[in-house]
Amino acid sequence: MKIKTFQPLSQELQKYIECFYILSNSKEEEKVSYLTFPTLFSVVGAVMNAKNIVTDQKVTISFSKEDAIDTSLVCRFNKPIFVEYEGEIKEICIYFKPLGLNAFLEKPLENYSHSFVDEFIPFPDYEMRMQSILKMADDADLAINIEQYWLDKLIGFKHPFLHAALDAIHQDPNITTNELAKGLGVSQKTFIKQFKKHLCKTPTEFKKILRFRIAISEKQKSFDGNRLTELAYISNFFDQSHMVASFKSLTGFAPKSFFQRLSTTNGDNINWIFTAG
Repeated sequence: MKIKTFQPLSQELQKYIECFYILSNSKEEEKVSYLTFPTLFSVVGAVMNAKNIVTDQKVTISFSKEDAIDTSLVCRFNKPIFVEYEGEIKEICIYFKPLGLNAFLEKPLENYSHSFVDEFIPFPDYEMRMQSILKMADDADLAINIEQYWLDKLIGFKHPFLHAALDAIHQDPNITTNELAKGLGVSQKTFIKQFKKHLCKTPTEFKKILRFRIAISEKQKSFDGNRLTELAYISNFFDQSHMVASFKSLTGFAPKSFFQRLSTTNGDNINWIFTAG
């Protein structure tokens, strides 16, 4: 399996998209499987000549002559997902920043997401264009065309308080929902409702995943071999036991075991644990 990652060249798209990658798996290769973990990104995928088979916390992507294109959205999960590729596969995956995908959609994000993996057809021409783009042999041409497609769909997204809320949470991942709502001048009920509507997560879920992702980033930057207690505090966990419990909940592994198995692509954005299937 080969993965090639890109950052958007468009400064406008950089506001909304963290990165995207092209994944290819040849028919000669054996099955490839990995665990992927909760993220703050909304992940949009399109795979050519394949079918996504979704079961409980598992996605199998299999070559299929009968299926020209299969599209998906992943933004609502709090447990690891087991992903398996079978046969000749070519896939595009786009990592939209929190609230980023809303800038392209006519309806709130929750209208498109109902499970941990959903079919995603946001526009009438989406499947046709994704299929034609995936047929491009040159990755650079593919990247240019995928950017142009999403630029053409950009409509913007404004909200009276959610952008400020995300800024506050990133500054202090332990800020309470009550403090956030009070500071923004809205009720807790309204705040949580709007948060879930446009992010498909509760504020508590978002903060939990944020601390987890900070820990991954800090571990990769400067904490190889250092004590987990230090990592816990710098990642905004209350203590080491809080970090251990959070990691076990989100990944199924204790932190030490998780980091020993983790494979990373494109900085700290794509973090998988490859498995034997």
